[in-house]
Amino acid sequence: MIRSLLTALTVIAIALQAQAQKPKSYPAVTQELAAKIIAAPAPKLPQSLAVVPFTATPSSQQSKAFGEYLTETIIGSISGHPDKLKLFERTRMDAILKEHEFILTDLMKPAAALKIGQLAPIDGILSGTYTKLKSYIEVSARIIDVTSGEITMSYVGRIKMNKNMATLFTQPDAVMEPVEKNKNNANTVQITFNGGTTAPTKTQAEICKEKAEAFRPHLNDLSTPEKISAVVNDAIKTPFDNVCGKLHYDVMYAFTRFKLDPEPYKNFLLATLDTIAYPAGDDRAYEIVRYLAKDNQVDAREWKSGFAAMGKVGNYYLSNYATQLIGNATTADAEQKNRIKQYFDLAAQNKLGLPRALTIEVAYVEMMEGLSKNQPLRQFVYETYSPRLVPDEKLKATLFSELSSMYKEETNPQRKTELIGWLATFVNANEYPKAHEQLYDFAWHFKMTYNETTNEEIRKNYPEADLKILAQRCRDKFAAYALLTPYPSQKEDRINFCVKYNVPIPGVIPTLEEADAILKGNNLAEQLRVMKLLALMDTPPAKLESTLVNLLNKKSLEDKTTMNNIQTLAISVLGNLKTTNAKAIDYMLTVLPHYGNDTEAAKEALIKIGKPAVKALTTRLDKTTDQDGGLQHQLITILGKIGKDAATAEKSIARILTITRNTEVRYAAEAALQAIGGN
Repeated sequence: MIRSLLTALTVIAIALQAQAQKPKSYPAVTQELAAKIIAAPAPKLPQSLAVVPFTATPSSQQSKAFGEYLTETIIGSISGHPDKLKLFERTRMDAILKEHEFILTDLMKPAAALKIGQLAPIDGILSGTYTKLKSYIEVSARIIDVTSGEITMSYVGRIKMNKNMATLFTQPDAVMEPVEKNKNNANTVQITFNGGTTAPTKTQAEICKEKAEAFRPHLNDLSTPEKISAVVNDAIKTPFDNVCGKLHYDVMYAFTRFKLDPEPYKNFLLATLDTIAYPAGDDRAYEIVRYLAKDNQVDAREWKSGFAAMGKVGNYYLSNYATQLIGNATTADAEQKNRIKQYFDLAAQNKLGLPRALTIEVAYVEMMEGLSKNQPLRQFVYETYSPRLVPDEKLKATLFSELSSMYKEETNPQRKTELIGWLATFVNANEYPKAHEQLYDFAWHFKMTYNETTNEEIRKNYPEADLKILAQRCRDKFAAYALLTPYPSQKEDRINFCVKYNVPIPGVIPTLEEADAILKGNNLAEQLRVMKLLALMDTPPAKLESTLVNLLNKKSLEDKTTMNNIQTLAISVLGNLKTTNAKAIDYMLTVLPHYGNDTEAAKEALIKIGKPAVKALTTRLDKTTDQDGGLQHQLITILGKIGKDAATAEKSIARILTITRNTEVRYAAEAALQAIGGN
């Protein structure tokens, strides 16, 4: 029975596969492809999509007519979904492809899509190929994200070959016009051939294209004011509309490239901008604003028209306008702040944005994004307008990210410290799900690495003095957030952070009194845990010095290894304390010959203690013999690293230098004497 079932499933699968590969009518394939394009995932909605002409594969017969016809059919099918797709103007894309000499077949490759993403304000590019076979035409298409290079949609379909389709491949100069679909001619294509004595009727698009092509050569010579004036006079004869006004994109590109700013043309553009009712869905508005602001100077007239357009933008494009009109502008500071005030006043009056007015919160986010590269104005907007917000959880996370970004980018040390104060105030005033992650992630930016070059950058961008301020001002938050992570390693890191910066966590990090009681007890596991925490403390626990010294003399019959680990940590903490206790220093000297973890801890501790340890180190050095070469090397090295404070040991080191036959000891002695003498 199971075998029969498997056989049946296999037959069904083969049948489905065969059906999937079965050629379909032209409308069926194009509608199927259009549906996939509309449903394709996108990083944001609406997705700005460029559609480039379908082209033949290298092994297929080429037909520009079929490629254009297929491309226009797809554009027509997907253009009615403004909530999902915003189609990039084909003439502009054609100009980019031509200028940078792209090969259409290469546009199926992510590398080419990434390059185009740097040249055009788009999110994705739809490209495709076709292969003409005997009984069908195979069509392949894909959408590539121009930011990541990811293929977000792919499609393969087969168009059934018929006489009309075949004609497109046999008449290279054919002009195609899709026929309105009805019950009788659902699969037909109307084709008119150029030839004979009767000229074909030109469409408005063809007339506009010819006009633009005839005008374009004038932009090749802008060498004199007279020629520039002639170009302007000729250009403004054509209204900058969405029908024949495409030539103005070429004009703006040329004038921007060669840093030209003829006043009559600017007046023409300002007048055009004032007539655009819905800038959010009209590329002309933003391109005009970008052209006007190209010199980073936005005068009163430009601001008036630009701000009027800005007030009618109700989506994420608003930040682009803010960048051009305010963020990049070098207008006087007082005027910039006044323009920002006008913007927020408009938002407060519920008059910013179409088709629905934006909330003050959305208006704030868009302005901050628009000012992302203008640090002084970002700080001004945050300080002035963030108190007016009623943030939800998402906006709170955004506000923290903005503060973190502003702090990193600030170069003035005093101002950085002020920004840490802003951040601390925000943290203490706001609770939201991501708060604990953001706070600790910010703190990790201050952490040193094993790469000194990287550490230099960290010290510049994240000075530890500021972290100490944040830790003290937000002690309760750091403590409350330490245990919120479900990951044990993160939890341990957070606890260690709190220990280092003296942030108490009740029940987790003991008080000094609790630690003292534990260290005087007999629970080795608890003592080891406490010692690990004490070793991390940024401020050494001076109150525990005598208890730590007493630990050094303890022995354990049950767990010698744990006791040794406790005592090693005690040595480190006493070194951090720079203890002057003679018993502690003597103990450190006794473990030097062990060559274990306690030896390394003792060497570091004695160097930190410095001058108070010199007498004991010298006395021990004087008692060594030729048989103690290893110990001599350690003692001399420690004294050398103490430096000038070990001057009283020079005579003893010099004596060893004269009598030793150990080359390593001799070298260490010479180096130590140089270090102590300051040479």
